Amino acid sequence: MENSSFLTGIGEFLAGAGNLYLFIAVTGSVIFALQFIMTVAGIHSDVELDGAGFDVDSHDISDIQGLNFFSLKAIVAFVTFFGWGGYFYGHLGWTGLAIAFGCGLIMMFLTALVVSLLLKMQQSGNITPAELVGQRGTVYLTVPAGRAPGGMVTVTLPGCTRQVSARADDELKTGTAVVISENLGGGSFLVVKS
Repeated sequence: MENSSFLTGIGEFLAGAGNLYLFIAVTGSVIFALQFIMTVAGIHSDVELDGAGFDVDSHDISDIQGLNFFSLKAIVAFVTFFGWGGYFYGHLGWTGLAIAFGCGLIMMFLTALVVSLLLKMQQSGNITPAELVGQRGTVYLTVPAGRAPGGMVTVTLPGCTRQVSARADDELKTGTAVVISENLGGGSFLVVKS
């Protein structure tokens, strides 16, 4: 009987905790809004919970293994929607607490899913010099003989084109088809006529 009256007492407390739920909801909403503004402004750092403390998440595509339910964005989404769910349904006592908890979990899942999908869409766009070796291109600015500087080659890669500084043993005129044969360092490449 004592357990029953204890649980009933907690249920009555929860039913009258509208102001507590409202405080949680407003606090979560303010943090949620600040995160949104920071994201729009280009500040993408997020915090991940770690056994030893907090680490900054760099949002590298290779780091995404699945959904991250313990990112700051997901936790703030949980707190915000837990608070609003409790504010609107808290008068139901234990049932209201369960509804609030469910609202928080659903938003936590949706936030983790959206963040994961957005991060998977990112591309660095960086092409390493090693990736350019062996690629075909066209001389854009005449490449002087004797590996002298001053030539430029346009290289067509999947989804993009790049202009790179080129040198050659023999003079190559504008429009000549070439292949990049070697990375000479310093952003310059040795090209040969293809």
